[in-house]
Amino acid sequence: MDKKMLRRTRLFIFAVIIIFFFLVSRLAYLQIINYDYYWERAEKNRLRILPITAPRGEIFDRNGRQLVTNRPGFTVSLVDLGSGYSEQTIACLAEFLEMEEAEIQEKIGSQYYRRYLPVRLKMDVDIETVSKIAEHRLDLPGVMIEVQPIRNYVLSNFAAHVLGYLGEGTVTDRIIDFWGEKGYNYQPGELVGQAGLEQVWEPFLKGVDGGLQVEVNSTGQAIREFERVEPKPGSNLYLTLDASLQLIVEDALNEAINLQLEDNNAYAGEAGAVILDPQSGRILAMASLPSYDPNTFREDYPQLLQSSGRPLLNKTMEEHYPVGSVFKMVTGVAGLEKGVVNETERIYCGGTVTRFGATKSCFRGTVHGPLNIVEAITKSCNIFFYELGLRVGIDDLAYYAREFGFGEPTGLQDIFGERSGIVASREYKEQLLGEPWYPAETMDAAIGQGFSSITLLQLANYVAMVANGGIHYRPYLVDKIVDSEGNAQMVAEPEVLHRMEVNDSTWEIIRQGMKQVALAGGTASRLAHLPVRVAGKTGSAQVAGRGSDIPSHSFFVGYAPAEKPEIAFVVFVKHGGTGGTAAVPVAEKILESYFAPDIPEEEKDV
Repeated sequence: MDKKMLRRTRLFIFAVIIIFFFLVSRLAYLQIINYDYYWERAEKNRLRILPITAPRGEIFDRNGRQLVTNRPGFTVSLVDLGSGYSEQTIACLAEFLEMEEAEIQEKIGSQYYRRYLPVRLKMDVDIETVSKIAEHRLDLPGVMIEVQPIRNYVLSNFAAHVLGYLGEGTVTDRIIDFWGEKGYNYQPGELVGQAGLEQVWEPFLKGVDGGLQVEVNSTGQAIREFERVEPKPGSNLYLTLDASLQLIVEDALNEAINLQLEDNNAYAGEAGAVILDPQSGRILAMASLPSYDPNTFREDYPQLLQSSGRPLLNKTMEEHYPVGSVFKMVTGVAGLEKGVVNETERIYCGGTVTRFGATKSCFRGTVHGPLNIVEAITKSCNIFFYELGLRVGIDDLAYYAREFGFGEPTGLQDIFGERSGIVASREYKEQLLGEPWYPAETMDAAIGQGFSSITLLQLANYVAMVANGGIHYRPYLVDKIVDSEGNAQMVAEPEVLHRMEVNDSTWEIIRQGMKQVALAGGTASRLAHLPVRVAGKTGSAQVAGRGSDIPSHSFFVGYAPAEKPEIAFVVFVKHGGTGGTAAVPVAEKILESYFAPDIPEEEKDV
């Protein structure tokens, strides 16, 4: 071998040795020095921890009737296998799931999700779509189809504003902090309660998710299971609501709205009612119409948002109204307690009265003649209460209104969103308009008009206080919470928030007037035939700033039986006219059904 060839051979051998040394060094670096790191990556490529969603707690009425449960449904998810998401896969999924590609990109690009964890693209996917995806699974790397519990509201739009709904939308800091105080650490992007009981009681309903360790193939499909940690279901809520009564209330309110629309009342379309136990504060029914179906809330949301009936608003507590004559018991209590009127004194009603430069009239100019306070409540005489309001004065009138709980939330803690309402007072007018209070405005305040604005829940609490002698119980909807093992986590007890200092004789006089309302000659005389005696008060509230041709709001408040009250209630039909025209017929249907003797629960539902 010549020298030139020998030199080349040596160079080649030297190069081979260098390359071999480099390869050995690299292998040592990978397999010895960074063994733990690359072993973990390899295991992650092969093994996945798939979350198992815990079933949410169910919700039942006071009699154990199931209102909210869970059903199995298909969820389509997408997993990053380590090399990002295929554009072709995203395009195919957008077509199959009827989603925009941008929406999928937004989900998978969210900071809430990490590599190797499934991104849930769509829940409750129909079997036809699942079949299409399954047929193309080899062409869709990272796509997973899981069976997960789907929330099911058994009676569709039944008590929707009470029960609420689920969603992945924005959660406010206030709600997150509230949940945190209850021990629930919210993670952005989770499916959680967005309204009603679902939102407030999220920490109890949520449950604890489990997990499943699986081995996956190159397309991300599970081929073998290893370890499984079972999820812990959420706790069940047992409510104070009576489902049969709630159905009756909703049906009666719907009928009232339909009658108004059939009469070409262009302003009709909203109604609400609250029924509670005056001896405890338990809410037996809470209805707000129009409503929505929580099962299809996401699909229906654009239409719900634009609806003139404002179905997303809970009319019983998130809105307040001028209430008209149902306020007159406040004026009566104030007059009797301040000693400016007694049971026998009569005030003359000539149909109109002029005081302090303002002329006021009775309803439709009716002349009632001389009336005592019981008769004035029975006939709902404006003139009597104009005079009585002037005698009492706005300051004492506002004081007794606040004693009944007006102007602040009633204390309901099971649903967020309760409004405070407004108590007419010189302070409020000064703050609102920067103007002094005029005596003529006291006449409006005495009959629930003018600045006063009250929620339906406040009205139900108010009439309950008349029924029980001035005790303000905290209203509540959740009677008890039971965990998945049958252990009671919470049992509610009646809670007294306030007691009014009012003479027994005053209560008796006010109650006597309310009893007469539902008898012959009263404004709710059509209730005289009922199997129980009802004490109540009608109201027709004019809407400030609206034309005289627009119908008033229709109210009826009361309790029954009058001698030993079991329920206190308020019925409201927006722009329904007089209380006797719209609200009283609704109350009649409710009371007839509720107090009907010996009718099984299932027949009441029918």
